Amino acid sequence: MATGMSTGVHSDPARAGAPGQLLFNLFRNLPMLPVVIVAAILLSATVDGFSSGANAQNIMRQLSVILIAVSAETLVLLIGGIDLSIGAIIGLASVCGAYTMHATDSVLLGLLACLAVGAAVGAINGIGIAVFGIQPFIMTFGTMLTARALAFLITGGRSVGRLPKVLLEGGRTDVLGIPLIFILGLAVCGVIGFMLSRTAFGQKIYLTGSNPRAATFSGINVPRLTFAIYLLSGTLAGLAAFVFMMRLGSASPTAGDPLLLQIIGAVVLGGTTLTGGEGGILRSITGALLIAMIVKSLEILGAQFWDQMIVIGVLTALGSALGSWLGRRRVSGSARRPPSDPDPPPAAANPGSLSGSG
Repeated sequence: MATGMSTGVHSDPARAGAPGQLLFNLFRNLPMLPVVIVAAILLSATVDGFSSGANAQNIMRQLSVILIAVSAETLVLLIGGIDLSIGAIIGLASVCGAYTMHATDSVLLGLLACLAVGAAVGAINGIGIAVFGIQPFIMTFGTMLTARALAFLITGGRSVGRLPKVLLEGGRTDVLGIPLIFILGLAVCGVIGFMLSRTAFGQKIYLTGSNPRAATFSGINVPRLTFAIYLLSGTLAGLAAFVFMMRLGSASPTAGDPLLLQIIGAVVLGGTTLTGGEGGILRSITGALLIAMIVKSLEILGAQFWDQMIVIGVLTALGSALGSWLGRRRVSGSARRPPSDPDPPPAAANPGSLSGSG
């Protein structure tokens, strides 16, 4: 249906079940997976304490917020957009949720406040982009600055603590040694991945990102879909803000500022293209995992914050180049396909949405 709708692997059916072929398909769909494996081995061998259980838990706790935000950014990039406001939404939603819990002593109302703030900013982004035709970069940059300013205005630039104990206990809870908040982050990724790979809505996302004009001719209401994606992105950022409070036990107007580059970097590094229609959740997870491992190893080695940002910036540029290269290979591969080669059956039309191929 579109370039982003299939894996582009047309192997001999007789060999489809061979372990070597399955491994090749896995690495082709998840190009960062071999890099993650090699990086984990090298860092375990060269950085003292990296392979410890405590460090693994710390990485999982750091990933809990990023995985939710990465799911949101992946959706936006798949339709050819971008959301620069995700980090600012996390900061604004966290302080609004914290003040709500102070006033009501209700964790549930705090969660609803976070989701409402995220949904409101996401709706503003969606209206500006889908209805008024404002470029996504400009629109989300404006809402990023506005949301950050509101968070500073509400708090005076200070963090908000003294949150309910049940919230802190949830953030410290482990299930068989795995942090509960990390399981929550993976669950969100699973839901979004299922939506992309197994629902008509997911198919519409890929077609819109690959070719908006073809999507319109196919009967897809592109402006409505765009609005829905930005609304969902903002809502997921609100959920990430709540998980941030669970993890650290406080809210901050700058909560998401250092995360923005990691979020976008993880999605792009994983292989989701900036032009839309190519990528998936598992690709973004591998990108997030690679960045989290590198950042944690730099922290163990005593590297400063700006050193970490330099590394993430370089990785993001490499990920963007990788995504462009994969896109060109997919297009050239499709052009070389013999006319008699049938398209994949509808049931397998988009296995890469969950596995990361797009």
